[in-house]
Amino acid sequence: MRVRIVPTFSGKHTVQAVSKRLGKLTIHKHFGTFTTDEQKQHLLKEAKTYIKSKTGQQELFDPPSYLQLKNVVITQSQPLFLYRLLCGVYEKLGFNICADPLVRDLIAARIYMPSSKRETREILQDLFGVRYSLITIYRHLKKAVDNGLKEKFQTALIAFAQEELHDYLRLVFYDVTTLAFDSQVKAGLKDFGFSKDHRFHDVQIVVGLVVNRQGFPFYFDVFNGKTFEGKTFLSVVENIRNLLKNPDLIIIADAAMVSRINIEELDKRNIGFIVGARLGNIPVGLQDQISKEVLGQDLKTTTVTYLNHRLICQYLIKRAAKDRSDRKKQIDKANKVIASPSQIHRRFRYVETVSGKYSINNKLISKAQKLEGIKGYLTNTNLDEHAVIERYHDLWRIEKAFRITKSDLEARPIFLRLDKTIICHLTIVFAGLAICRFLEIKTNLSIQKILKIAEKVLTHKAINTQTGENGLIETTITNKELKEKIDLLNSLGH
Repeated sequence: MRVRIVPTFSGKHTVQAVSKRLGKLTIHKHFGTFTTDEQKQHLLKEAKTYIKSKTGQQELFDPPSYLQLKNVVITQSQPLFLYRLLCGVYEKLGFNICADPLVRDLIAARIYMPSSKRETREILQDLFGVRYSLITIYRHLKKAVDNGLKEKFQTALIAFAQEELHDYLRLVFYDVTTLAFDSQVKAGLKDFGFSKDHRFHDVQIVVGLVVNRQGFPFYFDVFNGKTFEGKTFLSVVENIRNLLKNPDLIIIADAAMVSRINIEELDKRNIGFIVGARLGNIPVGLQDQISKEVLGQDLKTTTVTYLNHRLICQYLIKRAAKDRSDRKKQIDKANKVIASPSQIHRRFRYVETVSGKYSINNKLISKAQKLEGIKGYLTNTNLDEHAVIERYHDLWRIEKAFRITKSDLEARPIFLRLDKTIICHLTIVFAGLAICRFLEIKTNLSIQKILKIAEKVLTHKAINTQTGENGLIETTITNKELKEKIDLLNSLGH
């Protein structure tokens, strides 16, 4: 039985209670006619009351009071979909080789909301519903490091890259960065050195990172803060070769890694390399030859022999314009400080001292003009010129990994004191970086975008205040494009 509104010949409308069976309509009762909305609502209410008294049926949108939405309250909303996603990727990468769930939860919290250990404990409890005491966190972390957490994670990532990413890791990329402490006290690994973050008044550590061509990390090492980055090169290369057991290894690094000793050692160990070359340090005759052959010809390349290996050089108009602009700024700065010698408290590129007086170094300016727009690549491989240049330019991926480490995972400044806890902190960050890069590779989205999408799906704890019943309800996504992205993320977590 239902309510029907029918127009009449007089222009009014009448309200009826009707039913239909086998195509035959039966009118059970007329309730009158209406011309105003107030009359209409009165007649509709009367008709509904009649139907309920005769049949006992409830109206679809008029449930009993104990089922009404006003009696359902949301007491808690948590990003558990995101938590499940991060935990799923953690296991997919093989990190469950560490059986301690606390380590997994700390990595998930580091990716979602980087904080101190004390604040992380609150995040785990409030957002993910996981409870740990601060003492438990520190005790478990120290135990994990003592049991070789760093080495276990590195082994797992190498196996994952080879088996799941189908990369035999013949071509790897290495670079270093510095991470500063909010401290000026030297101890253990912490020391003063050249800071890439321009924090020269704070102690720091030097961190070396190795990634594959996709920017997926699988090895890191930590060095004393005063270590010159070129001196980290050989030890890392040796460790990588032992881990990978790959006789055809080729390592790619920037110009800071180049030295005669490093090149000779790589040759002795039969390790392939592609490294940036500092053309200002090569013999003048070679500089003149290279400049004569490529200068002014966009994309022109030439190959010469240097340190008994191929030195491939390429000229780019865009690079030349940048070199010219940078040089002009440095010359302007040099002229200003020469005019006011009292301002000179550090070295300036184009300032030299002659007989105790400051002057412009015209010889150095002439050399810079000669090499303007030219970049050199030193290699002992058999790759052709363009392949060498392309592979070297893939170094931007490791720079991106460092940006994720410092910005998204907030690896610095560090507030820790002991070397063991410092390495533990970096291992957590390293694992978080691997999870972030895996998600970025598979979705082609930034980790910031991925987190924003995943946290749209919340798990709500709902309680009926009339019955006391409670349950969990997950946010329903109706937007087609957003739902496709969430489904993709969901598939990656399994």
